[in-house]
Amino acid sequence: MMSTPSAKAPERIVITGGSSGIGQAIARHLSRQDNCIVNLDLLDGSDTGTGCAGAVHTVKTDMADAASIEMAFERADTLLSGQSPDLLVCCAALSRATPFLEVSTSDLDLLLDVNVRGTFLCCQQAARRMRSAGAGRIVVITSLCALQGWAKESVYCITKGAQQSLVQSLAVELAPFGILVNAVAPGLIEKTGASMAKTRTDPEVYRHDMERTSLGRFGSVEEVAEAVRYLATVTWTTGQTLVLDGGFMATGLGYFGEAREKLVVRRKD
Repeated sequence: MMSTPSAKAPERIVITGGSSGIGQAIARHLSRQDNCIVNLDLLDGSDTGTGCAGAVHTVKTDMADAASIEMAFERADTLLSGQSPDLLVCCAALSRATPFLEVSTSDLDLLLDVNVRGTFLCCQQAARRMRSAGAGRIVVITSLCALQGWAKESVYCITKGAQQSLVQSLAVELAPFGILVNAVAPGLIEKTGASMAKTRTDPEVYRHDMERTSLGRFGSVEEVAEAVRYLATVTWTTGQTLVLDGGFMATGLGYFGEAREKLVVRRKD
């Protein structure tokens, strides 16, 4: 019988894309005085470190380069005093808003390299170390678009669907080594990183997205970080995707346009 994973909060954490956006919020949320976070990112992570209670080290890493990822984990080995990470959070990603018929091969290759290949290789590097330690957790930040189609973001949808499939496969393969693998699929987040497409700058898109969101607001990066913290300590959950969408996916026939406005006025009365 395999041993039961500990529910103890992670002490040694590797986060990809922790210099901004959701990744930065996760680093700050998980940081404690007695833990160490290694942030793998092309961007400078000094701002992340100033908002954390414990040690944060940024290792410049190109997620589209296998050699860069390998060297980054070797550097993480030193920073974590030769011990395996307790937790890997894969957050680094890119998106582009381009009509399908106009997508360039260069953008297709870049998003596949960073979002899929980069995530795969980081999981592989971390899991090899976790296997030796006999325990570990991996959390991948996917997206609601892994579950539905988004206009002008076909490539991003492909990559996030691939990540979700990877999570399920790794959960099966790595369970014998005490490694739990799960995902968080955020819906519409109020503040997105610089690498994300800005489709909501279109007022009609913004209105539609807001009306489809049952709770009447977009999510925060802190709420995504809270979900990651939960999955960092679960003991009998693996291969799952935790959807955070404010009711977006549940909305079929909802209150739209004037009907929603009337409800808001009635509530105020």
